Amino acid sequence: MRLAIVLLATERASDLPFAIGLLSFFAQPEGNFSSAKGEGRFMYQLNVWIHVLMAAIWVGGLIYTSAIVIPFALTKQGNERQQIIRGLARRFRKIGWASIVILLLTGIGNLYLRVSPIGIEQLFNGEAFDPARVDGFIAKWLGWKLLFVVLMIALMLYHDITSLAAARQHQGKSGNPPHNRAGSIAAALATLLAVAILYISVRLVRG
Repeated sequence: MRLAIVLLATERASDLPFAIGLLSFFAQPEGNFSSAKGEGRFMYQLNVWIHVLMAAIWVGGLIYTSAIVIPFALTKQGNERQQIIRGLARRFRKIGWASIVILLLTGIGNLYLRVSPIGIEQLFNGEAFDPARVDGFIAKWLGWKLLFVVLMIALMLYHDITSLAAARQHQGKSGNPPHNRAGSIAAALATLLAVAILYISVRLVRG
């Protein structure tokens, strides 16, 4: 029923990932997960599944771009290189940032739906990082994960902004476009942070 309401409020098919993210965020069971039955358990599992799926899309896309797309594009010259990089980057940019939004929503949902729920207010008042308030393991690793997420998003924003600016400056000119070295370094660092975030996520779940 909730999914139907969200989909009815979605006017375009391209907004479907955001609708799924919103559904997983707002669908919270009553009470503790340990005593929840039926819908509560299902929504937690669905939320985690969506979170893992979006992480796979984001990290997989970053690795594919850096390991395959860019090296292949660099073997081409001039306009052909620009078309490859711009075309694929434009497509992945929409998918990538949509997955980031859903990851943030489902990440918050995971905190609410876990065995020992953590409220978003606890993230802001520091209780989520206090071993006296939450599990000591969570208090330690959750902070690192959130820090890496913020850094990763900032680096990718820098990469996209500088890459778009360089592309606009070279538009209509002949020859190879100038190499956005700073943006490439930022993207490489963001990819490494994304892999580190995956590791920390596994530690948070499996210990």
